[in-house]
Amino acid sequence: TVHPEKIITNAGVREGDVLILTKPLGTGVILAGHRLQMVSAMQLEGAVTAMKQLNATGAALMQKYGVRGATDITGFGLAGHALKMARASGVTISIDLGSLPLLDGTYSLAGQGCIPGAAFRNLDYTEKDTHTAEQADYSLRMIAHDAQTAGGLLMAVVPDKSGALLKELRESGHPEATVIGRAGKREEVALVLE
Repeated sequence: TVHPEKIITNAGVREGDVLILTKPLGTGVILAGHRLQMVSAMQLEGAVTAMKQLNATGAALMQKYGVRGATDITGFGLAGHALKMARASGVTISIDLGSLPLLDGTYSLAGQGCIPGAAFRNLDYTEKDTHTAEQADYSLRMIAHDAQTAGGLLMAVVPDKSGALLKELRESGHPEATVIGRAGKREEVALVLE
């Protein structure tokens, strides 16, 4: 049971909101690399630790800071879930690919072509309503589409509360929580990857 005034949906993003991601990306890539014996024991352990980390703290902090729009990052990857948020909220979400927090080994594996099939299916899903900057890094673009197991939260927060929320997230077990983008007026496409 949820109080009607405390519901946070993927339709609650507003123009001007800052987007915070609470966990690093790369579980799909790391697990694929593990199957191919391309990751170290430490890299695998890093992914397992991230997957075991609950989103309960993030959920509580969203209530504290009045977050209206959020989603968890799972099978559609960051890009797919961000696109769904943008469509539901009637905004365009811009993501700075260079700011994405990544699990150790993820970028290197993606550069070696270790990209799970789900990432390509997610790319097919997002492609028609996404603009990708010409200079965008291919590996980061594919990591943004990597399906996540027990991924983090993507939350949209008003700018004047984003610093305090980010600080508290980092102090409460989410050291890699990062501002990765913003929401703006609805444009020709719902998602921009820069």
